[in-house]
Amino acid sequence: MNNKEEVENLRFGGGGGVEGDYDSNDEEDNGPDLKLVEISIEEGVNRLGYGAFQIMIMTALGLCSISDAMETLILTILSVVLKSIWGLSTNETAFLTSSVFFGAVAGTLVLGPLADQIGRRPVYLICSISIAIFGFATSFCNSYAWLVFTRSLVGFGIGGVTIPFDILAELLPLSSRGRNLTYVEYYWTSGILLVVIFAYFTLNNEALDSDTAWRYFVALCAIPCVLSVIMGLCMVPESPRWLCSQGRREEAMDILRRAARINGMEPYSVFPEYCVLKE
Repeated sequence: MNNKEEVENLRFGGGGGVEGDYDSNDEEDNGPDLKLVEISIEEGVNRLGYGAFQIMIMTALGLCSISDAMETLILTILSVVLKSIWGLSTNETAFLTSSVFFGAVAGTLVLGPLADQIGRRPVYLICSISIAIFGFATSFCNSYAWLVFTRSLVGFGIGGVTIPFDILAELLPLSSRGRNLTYVEYYWTSGILLVVIFAYFTLNNEALDSDTAWRYFVALCAIPCVLSVIMGLCMVPESPRWLCSQGRREEAMDILRRAARINGMEPYSVFPEYCVLKE
């Protein structure tokens, strides 16, 4: 039986036990009575199971977590280096280190509510792009004021990095949600290790002078977030749960069907045409 015949059987209440009422009199008078089946967004995500789609999302958002760790820790090393090169005072290095956290506070206050208004995906991209652009811009700074400015804007992006994990949590089935959200911490830990590795191969490189070495170091630390932006643009969809909350149920269903296809399922077997999401 092909997919089209299967869907027709299910529509008319046959072969699958899915709700559907069919009366021959209806066919003569008004055609078959197609009864829509409503499912919750939670049930829809659970039908997807766990597969390539969720792994793809976790990878993109995990790179954002790596960037969070790297950009937070980077100033611990950079402030010591710049204190020596630029002759910064103790207060200046302390303020430089704190600048990223000042930006993060502002980012949290702005980007959190914004994600509820315009969607999870746009805010995820705003965070990633902000961290990537101003992370790279830090390597071109030639004054203390510009350094504080760029690091504050990196912090602004970091303030919204919890939003990407809303997307991940809302696309994970209940059976694997807790376990996979815990796995995200491994990305953060990997980011800390990468900072140390990058610092070792740049700041200790005798072929580079000290002023050039720290710039390479900062630029390398921005690369994971650039990858996160690229993957986010190509692979990360809007949260179906958020779309449903905005009344955009057809768009949410389209995303679920695409996710089912990526996970190796037949989309219209998992979510037949008569299947709709509840408001």
